[in-house]
Amino acid sequence: MSDPLSIEKKLEAVYNSSPVISFLWRAEGEWPVESVSGSISQLGYSPDDFLSGRLLYGDIVHPDDLDRIHMEVDKHSGKKNSTFFTLNYRVLTKAGEVRWVTERSFIKRDEKGDITHFQGIIIDNTELEKTERALLETGKKYQTIFEKSPVGLLYFDENSVITHCNESCAKLLKAPVNKIIGFNILASLSEGKLRDSVEQVFLGNPGHYEGEHLSVISGKPVSAKASFTPIMDEEGTLIGGIGIIEDMAERKNAEKLIRLNEMRLEALLELYQMQNAPMYEIAEYTIQKAVELTGSQIGYLEFLNEEDNVLEMYQWALDDLKVSTDTDEPFVHPIRSNGFWGEAIRERKPVIVNKHYASDFDDDISSRYDLVLTRHATIPVFEKEQVVAVVSVANKETDYDESDIRQITLLMEGMWKLIQYKHTNDVLVEALKMRRVLESVMTSSPAVVFLWRPEKDWPVEFVSENISQFGYEVDDFISGKLIYGDIIHPSDLERVRQGMNRVARDGFSDFSQEYRILTKSGQVRWVDERTLVHYNSKGEMDYLQGIIVDITERKQANSFMHIECDLDNVLGTTNDLDETFEKLLDFTLETKTIDSGMIYLVDEKSGEFNLVASRGLSGDFVEKLSSFSSNTLLARLFMTGYPIYKYFSEIKPMLPGADPGSDDLQAMGFIPVRFNDEMVAAMVLGSHKKLEIPANSRNLIETIANQIGIIISRAKKDSGILKSKNHLRSLLDALDEFVFIVDLEGKILHTNESLRKHLNYSSSDLYMKDFLILYPGGWEDDVLSNLDEIMEGKARSCEIPLVSKEGIFVPVKTKFTIGDWGGQEVLIATASLIRDPGFEDQDNNVEERVDGYPLSS
Repeated sequence: MSDPLSIEKKLEAVYNSSPVISFLWRAEGEWPVESVSGSISQLGYSPDDFLSGRLLYGDIVHPDDLDRIHMEVDKHSGKKNSTFFTLNYRVLTKAGEVRWVTERSFIKRDEKGDITHFQGIIIDNTELEKTERALLETGKKYQTIFEKSPVGLLYFDENSVITHCNESCAKLLKAPVNKIIGFNILASLSEGKLRDSVEQVFLGNPGHYEGEHLSVISGKPVSAKASFTPIMDEEGTLIGGIGIIEDMAERKNAEKLIRLNEMRLEALLELYQMQNAPMYEIAEYTIQKAVELTGSQIGYLEFLNEEDNVLEMYQWALDDLKVSTDTDEPFVHPIRSNGFWGEAIRERKPVIVNKHYASDFDDDISSRYDLVLTRHATIPVFEKEQVVAVVSVANKETDYDESDIRQITLLMEGMWKLIQYKHTNDVLVEALKMRRVLESVMTSSPAVVFLWRPEKDWPVEFVSENISQFGYEVDDFISGKLIYGDIIHPSDLERVRQGMNRVARDGFSDFSQEYRILTKSGQVRWVDERTLVHYNSKGEMDYLQGIIVDITERKQANSFMHIECDLDNVLGTTNDLDETFEKLLDFTLETKTIDSGMIYLVDEKSGEFNLVASRGLSGDFVEKLSSFSSNTLLARLFMTGYPIYKYFSEIKPMLPGADPGSDDLQAMGFIPVRFNDEMVAAMVLGSHKKLEIPANSRNLIETIANQIGIIISRAKKDSGILKSKNHLRSLLDALDEFVFIVDLEGKILHTNESLRKHLNYSSSDLYMKDFLILYPGGWEDDVLSNLDEIMEGKARSCEIPLVSKEGIFVPVKTKFTIGDWGGQEVLIATASLIRDPGFEDQDNNVEERVDGYPLSS
């Protein structure tokens, strides 16, 4: 017989190795442990960790679950008849890992019924918890797939009742989800292919349906493709079915669109083969194809004349109108704002009318034909922003929509390109015929004629004699000493090259562009180039025939008008010469690609460059470039006579005394500022972000530079006047009397120091404020009445007190007189403090004390 002690040890070993961990907890606080099995080691702890009191059971409960467990235990403990409870929560192993456990505990009470202990077990169910959560997440994913699927999905049970339906299905069936759920399919569907396909599911087979039917749920027509599949349980018993429904209407629309696109492309191909056809044949073919593409019965096409007030109608489909014409000439009539075409032209967009429309018999078209239009669509045709034609179709069996508009618009664009090409071709042929005539007048014309070979930078085969206006001889080009690219401004050359590459790539027949060229003397001139491209029989570019016209004055005039207006607005608020330079530089830096710069004045005698304004550069950089002489490399950049743009890396060696690494510049520009053929100033502009200053920014900068020369000259001239005005202000500040000067609208232009000091105001407090701010509130009518009397000669002065910024009255005697302030008519007020009530005779005539600077008229 086995030793009882041995058996007990074996049982204890089995118990301690069990996945079940037993506990005896005291029912207090965080549950002190009185007993725990050795299997606690599977969590990394030893029984002694708890029995010694080093750990309470609550110490190993996950912090996020602890409050919940307290509430659950308290809830079960509060029930007098409760003896057992089960909890699911997380604990932390000694290594800090999170484990899910299930606790099953008995509640122990004493003879009074009070809870003393909890005795229970915990079982590690981490893997089970993970599996359950994974299944839950999977279920959510499948639910999301079902609900968000772009395909219509529905599920029905073994009784053919729909229990689930997604939004796509509801949209396709044209009914809300809540109306579809609960619908009995077999009980509601009438005999037919759709019902047969559903019945196949209840026979254990898949069912299929494709076609159009009237929805029993919504009562609306539905075009769909449906597949129904039976769902069986493990024993092979039908538990329901699933339906997958696709919208056939979208597919049919796509197929229809493909057919229409093919028809349109065929029509465009035929149009391009009609290049030599007369205009009326092109118009007739185009409108016939527009009618076919839209399924219309009638249509017309009309072109606007250059004045945009007369329509030329080349075609009206006449099959149903019982009208014949004996001429190919267009029907010409004025635009009526109440006609179909008039509305489309006025609104500048397509007009669709999907209803019966009786034509106005006062209309020119309607007066020719007795028409009743059931539906109507009119589309304007644009060239850039101008309406050049209108096309209209009518009497389609169904409503016109955006698809019709798109097809007609694309067709008309192709037709208009053909007309433009035809027109250009005619112009080119006519130009070649007139070549000899033109050559006879070239010499006296401002337009210089060129014939270029389509090679790199365009070698010249012919140039008219009047190239001399730019200082060149014909032989300079014909001999090959110069090619045309040699005279294009270096900053514009790459742009002109890119433009020619685009012409060659896209097969243009003509083009125009504006750019700068250099005259033989080095001057910069703007030209407008207009060129015709000639192709040989193989479609290869043969030669370029064009003209260039000097448009420098026009460019300058347009730019000067814009820049002068902006500069006047910028400089209109300052009379200080230094501030003028700073504002000129700020205005220049409004060019987006420029973020830094300096303005120099050129000394008339020594030629030295002296800095007067800078922005966006470090103090060290500015200090080292604050002045440089005329014999430096940097000065010679300006002496070239035209702007120079360089990478900063190319400029660094030329900077006199500056540390090249002190500013992280990328690109720089050096722009001379001239006035009356003399350099009066210079601008250095830079960019920290752009590798080079683009052409459009350069044009703006150079235009501003032209104006800056005029402004600097004017500013120097006006500086003497400003000094006189500043001197006058100094004299006024030296007076003890209060002086304030207002314009004829009552706005304060100037106050002297004595007034500001006694009334405790600053200049900014009062500048351009209403002068009544200086008088007590509620006395405005008295002040104005008194002022009227003084102006009419009925009174000599005003004794209404002034008021300080803090509201303290200051008794004064004030005289008002009309005077001049910097060329502006103003009202000058001089006020003396009244210290003695009997004060009457003190002389307050300030103007007699300001010798040489009269204030009154």
